[in-house]
Amino acid sequence: MQKKIAVVAMNTKKIPYVDGNELIITLDNQKVWYTANTKQIKIPFLTNLFNSMTNNFIKKFMKRSTKKDTVKANYFSKQVARYLLKNDFDQIIFENELLRKNISRRLERKHTTVPETSLA
Repeated sequence: MQKKIAVVAMNTKKIPYVDGNELIITLDNQKVWYTANTKQIKIPFLTNLFNSMTNNFIKKFMKRSTKKDTVKANYFSKQVARYLLKNDFDQIIFENELLRKNISRRLERKHTTVPETSLA
């Protein structure tokens, strides 16, 4: 039986070559020429606008900061976590550690339960 594998990457140039059986989850402007199994996540116009404004603010006032595209990355992580919760995969491969932490944090939050409290 073949394992269901998902590869999550905002930049497809940074992932290793896969054999084509994996599902690649990426941004809508990324081209994946070697596989048809691609889930592209579209970033809405307002999110892109806010992302651009945030990048300009960081560039202008925090010159030494290396943070870039934080709004876009947060939106992407939220959408990927939502997709992964709906679909079952045997293995998930991430582009980098930061993306893995961001998505794992969102997945763990969904699986925790709130303890019951009594009002008496």
